[in-house]
Amino acid sequence: MIIELYNMSDKCNITTSHDEFVAKSAQLNHVLLQLTVIDWCGTDEFVGFVDDIVNETKKSLRLVDVNIQLFTDTFDDLIPLLPRYLTRVNPNHVFNMAELSQLHSHCEVVRIIEKDDFLTTHNLTIPLFNHNDCIGVINFNGVIESDIPSSITLSFCCAIGKLIQRNFRLMDNELCSGLSMLTTSQSQDEFHRLAFFDSLTGLANRRLLNQTIETQYQLAKKNQVVGALLFIDLDFFKAINDSLGHAVGDCILVEVAERLKEIPRSEDFIARLGGDEFVILLADLSENPMHAEQHANLLAEQLIERISQPYLYKGQSLYIGASIGVTLFPSKDQHADDLLKQADTAMYQAKSNGRKKVSFFNVKMQRKADKRLHIYNCLKSAIAKNELFLHYQPQHIVNTGEIIGVEALVRWHLGAEQLISPAEFIPIAEETDLIIDIGIWVLQAACRQFVEWQAQGVEVPQLSVNVSTRQFHDQNFVDSVLMVLDETGMDPMQLNLEITESVVIEHAEEAIRKMTDLKNIGVSFAVDDFGAGYSSLSYLKRLPANELKIDRSFIQNIPYNVSDMAIVEAVLAMAKHMGFNVTAEGVESRQQLEFLKRQHCSFYQGFYASKPLSAEHLALYIKRLQG
Repeated sequence: MIIELYNMSDKCNITTSHDEFVAKSAQLNHVLLQLTVIDWCGTDEFVGFVDDIVNETKKSLRLVDVNIQLFTDTFDDLIPLLPRYLTRVNPNHVFNMAELSQLHSHCEVVRIIEKDDFLTTHNLTIPLFNHNDCIGVINFNGVIESDIPSSITLSFCCAIGKLIQRNFRLMDNELCSGLSMLTTSQSQDEFHRLAFFDSLTGLANRRLLNQTIETQYQLAKKNQVVGALLFIDLDFFKAINDSLGHAVGDCILVEVAERLKEIPRSEDFIARLGGDEFVILLADLSENPMHAEQHANLLAEQLIERISQPYLYKGQSLYIGASIGVTLFPSKDQHADDLLKQADTAMYQAKSNGRKKVSFFNVKMQRKADKRLHIYNCLKSAIAKNELFLHYQPQHIVNTGEIIGVEALVRWHLGAEQLISPAEFIPIAEETDLIIDIGIWVLQAACRQFVEWQAQGVEVPQLSVNVSTRQFHDQNFVDSVLMVLDETGMDPMQLNLEITESVVIEHAEEAIRKMTDLKNIGVSFAVDDFGAGYSSLSYLKRLPANELKIDRSFIQNIPYNVSDMAIVEAVLAMAKHMGFNVTAEGVESRQQLEFLKRQHCSFYQGFYASKPLSAEHLALYIKRLQG
């Protein structure tokens, strides 16, 4: 081990090439600029600030570790919040006399230690001062350079040290201000409560949960026992929060927290992550993984049942549910940091299974989640890369077979090679604002193609375009439709927008207003997938819609399923009395078409007539029909 003492005035000569130096200097200066402008307020944000600095520094210099050793007790309350980075030490036990002398002489770099005979790495130690007092040091461990660190590396480390030093001084002022308002014991209790517990429910917060997960995971490995982590997400909570307000929502969350405390064992750990997400950590369930799984599943089912019981508010009963994802620990290739992610993935599977369900994590589930993330990342650039394209499915009059319109359906060629099913990418897009951009692109492309067909003499009576719930509720939706109509020259009388029932259920008045605004200029509306959703007749009678589209799930088993046939008959009879045209989706056989004829259905579409076609093939299809 070689110990050397450095002042920045004694910086070494640059050993890298000029271009490498300039590139590295620019990169480090950019990182430093980003870190310098970070603002924080309060303990939580200060902790995040320190965390950002440490992680960015480790990444930028490819370090083994960055840690801060403090010499005073001023920041003792911060140490549990950043246990990986902060420790309090006695400098006399850590540094020799020469190093202590350097610490108190304002030397910027205290020591550089070569760590490996084969790969030259160094440990740099930068002192931290509060006025003239050395309050600690920041250690940069594992700097990989040539013989000695370059000047740009030394400058960067010193700048990071000064940044840490300045912000610790600000935190010192903030802590002193807090102490002046409370007694020492009160402030410490309050500090601990704010740092580790949720202010609304009194449950442990994410920070305390992460520490407990790490502890319990290591204990489970040591004692060879199996535990479980339950990730709980409330179902239908958002509807209550949006309609009755956040105050009522908060009351529900507090009540949920109380109910969660009723069921687990006293030694189990309950936390609120934020929003409507809760976690229960079940330590030491069994030495047998099967028994542990059974115990966790039983508890999860009890939790769902208890959470689903009514919540009283001003004489009325409010109902929510819960979807729970579970992961067992420890297991092969698993780390403590994986538990929340795995249980979260399982929870989303529970939601997709119909909500108010329990789902256990497995590796296949993780692969599915990774694939979804990959699709999402690729989808963000699909429009710019011109990877999206449209197919069009013909719609026919049931009695005559005459074409009445086409429905535009989006497709995606990822990388011009892999065709991604709409069933895969549309639900992912609908979870984010990506669906808005995709929806506008589809509307523009479809309207442009429709106008082009007209110019070619291809007669298509009407164009149908699907509109997602998120797109419809975007505040610029009506303006975006008007803009597309204006840009493409599309006749609004020939445009039919297909919406689902959920669009209306969630925000009825807004939906009716938007539909009326567009209907006034000639745009028509169809209620898509009718029967598969809420099917609320009270909303249906108020809608300015022209058409209902019967979901394909009711058509596909005709004539073999009597119940489906009865439902279709009832929908057609109701639609006739309410003045709606009806389109049956997914017609694939002559028997299905004959049944629809007997029931006086208006229109149909499906593989029996044609699969979705490209614009060129659709033009040929229409010309062939029209002789």
